[in-house]
Amino acid sequence: MNPIRFWCAGIGLALVLSLAGCGTTTSNSQNGAASAQSGAASSGNQTASNAAKPTSAAQKLSVLYAGSMTDLMEHTIGPDVKQRLRLDLQGEGKGSAALAQMIKSGISTPDVFISASPSVNDNLLMGSKNHNLVRWYLEFARDQLVIAYSPKSRFADQLKQAAAGKTPWWQVLEQPGFRFGRTDPKLDPKGVYTLMLFQLAARYYHQPELSKKVLGGDENPKQVFPEESLLAQLTSGQIDAIVAYRHEAVEWKVPYISLPDAINLGDPAEAKTYAKAVYKPSGGPAQYGSPIVFTATVPTVAKNPAAGAQFIRYLTVGHGKTLLQKDGFVPMQLKFVGSRQAVPAALKGIVGGAKQGG
Repeated sequence: MNPIRFWCAGIGLALVLSLAGCGTTTSNSQNGAASAQSGAASSGNQTASNAAKPTSAAQKLSVLYAGSMTDLMEHTIGPDVKQRLRLDLQGEGKGSAALAQMIKSGISTPDVFISASPSVNDNLLMGSKNHNLVRWYLEFARDQLVIAYSPKSRFADQLKQAAAGKTPWWQVLEQPGFRFGRTDPKLDPKGVYTLMLFQLAARYYHQPELSKKVLGGDENPKQVFPEESLLAQLTSGQIDAIVAYRHEAVEWKVPYISLPDAINLGDPAEAKTYAKAVYKPSGGPAQYGSPIVFTATVPTVAKNPAAGAQFIRYLTVGHGKTLLQKDGFVPMQLKFVGSRQAVPAALKGIVGGAKQGG
């Protein structure tokens, strides 16, 4: 049994121009006009000279990241790395599997790829069958699933009661007219994690029809939305509740229902329990439940691998790690998978101290 290990806007380039220069005057009234004219010319020449020598611009950094990280990347990490590292983060957030397909097809050649599941790397990007597009990755942060809900929902009071443990959460979701949202399991690890969550919940609560009553089917088109727009649908009140990563609920400041460790896919101690859940996609291998882990790597097609390595260092042991924790991610011991020889020099020390996985 091979457990599942699933998981931009560009910031404008700033050029700082120094403008200087001034004219000189003398006390001689006959020479005053000529002196002022000469000073103006001197000022103009100096200004032109300075304009031709702008301060060094930030390096472009191309990042593809799990769609659940879009707000964090655009509004927090992007500005921070520009200030601290002089890196201009230009990226895109989507479902991790969809991003991997962009790399495979040559649509994108990112300097960094961040996935919401190790299995996206393992199955879609690593090995000769995938042209060795990824040769290594670091597992750097954990998360768990929650049921996030809209305060605007007509079921908000009932959901609040469920969050307080006063009523079963799944009974609220089963009600007629309840609008539930999730992501596509074909494109996004969270979509797969959602299916596994409900399988585990059916066993945990002894409700064999729970998944069918809430989800309807694995790919119910009435419930499936792109990951990058799902929370917007929730906060606008178009959806009553969604399955979300806890960091998303924290980041967007929306209320949520915490779930038992035995079903939320967030506790490594429950790995054996999670592995009892399985997703069988058409035309692909069976995928089994495992704790939710986010990964980062520098793909072999990166145009600026040095900047990519610098960013991963920032994200795993630098200030980025602090920002991730503030956003709701759970810190973890770094875990390395792949070829150590393929790791950029700037990350050798970090990889040397990471636990070996794979």
